Amino acid sequence: MAQPTEKQALTPQSPASCRANISAAPAVNQPRYDFTPARRQALDEARKNRKFVMTAARMAALRKATAANRENFRLTPARLRAMRANGRKMQRASVEKFRMTEARRRANAENIRKAQAAPRTPESRARSRFNHLQHGLNVRSLEETMRRLHENPRDLEAHAQRFARVFAPADPAEAKVVREIADLAWRRLRLFKAQACWEAGRLKKFFERADFVQPLDAELTRMRAMALLGLLTDHDKFFDNERRLTAAIERQLRMLTRLRAGGDANFRFYSYETMKERRRYLELESERLKLDEEERTWELLERIWEGDPEAIARVERAFGATRPAS
Repeated sequence: MAQPTEKQALTPQSPASCRANISAAPAVNQPRYDFTPARRQALDEARKNRKFVMTAARMAALRKATAANRENFRLTPARLRAMRANGRKMQRASVEKFRMTEARRRANAENIRKAQAAPRTPESRARSRFNHLQHGLNVRSLEETMRRLHENPRDLEAHAQRFARVFAPADPAEAKVVREIADLAWRRLRLFKAQACWEAGRLKKFFERADFVQPLDAELTRMRAMALLGLLTDHDKFFDNERRLTAAIERQLRMLTRLRAGGDANFRFYSYETMKERRRYLELESERLKLDEEERTWELLERIWEGDPEAIARVERAFGATRPAS
C-alpha cells in the first residue's frame, strides 16, 4: 500500500481547513447554477427554434380531423334503432338456441334412463362424487382431491412435516392430532380459492339477471353500481368459514395440550371466555383514554385560569372565539 506523501499528510490544521472549504463551497458553486438573464434568453431562443410549431394550418387540419371523428362516431337515431334491433335479434337467437324441443326432451329422458340403469358400484361412486368439486373446503379426504384442484401432494406432505417438526408428537395419538391440525390449516389455505369460486358465482348470477338496456340512464346506472359493489364486498361466508376452521384448529390444539398435561390444560384462545376478556380489556382501555382526556382538559383549564397565553390561544383556535377587549 502506498504511503501518503508529505503534501497529503494530515496536520493539526487540516480539520479547520476542511470545514472552511465546505462552508465556502456553496458560495463558490452558486453562480454556476444560477438562472441568469443570459441563460433565460438562451432558453427562449431554443424554444423559438424548435422543430415542431403549431401553425394555423396544422390547427385547422387538427380541427377538421376532430370534426370528422365526431361525425363518424355520433350516435344518430338510425344507429340507435339498429343497435336496439341487434339486441332484440340476439335475445331471440338465445331463446331459440336453448328452447326445449321435443327431440331434446326425448334425449334428456333417454339419458336419465341410461343413468338409472348404470351399475352403481363403489368404484363408480368414488369416480363420480367429485364431479362437482369446486374448492375442496369441506371434503372428507384432502389426498383424494389434490389432483382435481391442481395441487401437489408433495406440498401437503411437506406442510404436515413442518407441523410435526414444530409440535414433535411423541406417540401415535399425538401424531394423529398433529396431522389433523395440519389438514385443518391446509383447508384454511383453500379459503381464498373458495372465496374466488363464491365471488365468480355471484358475478355470473349478477350478469345473467342484468337485462340489456341501451342506453342506461343515471338512476339505473347508480342502482347497478350499488348492486355490484354490494356483491364484491360480501365476505360473510368467507369469515364464517374462517372462524369455523380456526375454532376447529383450537379444539385440536387443546386436545394436544390435554394429552401432554394428563388432563385439562386450561388452554383457551378463541373461546367465549377469551372473547369476554378481550372485550373487558377494550372497555378498560377506553375508560383509561377517557380519563387521560379529562386530565388533559382539567390541565388546560388550570392553565387558562392562570392566564397562560398559549393555552388561551389554543382554545381560541379550537372554538374560533376572540377575547373581549379589556
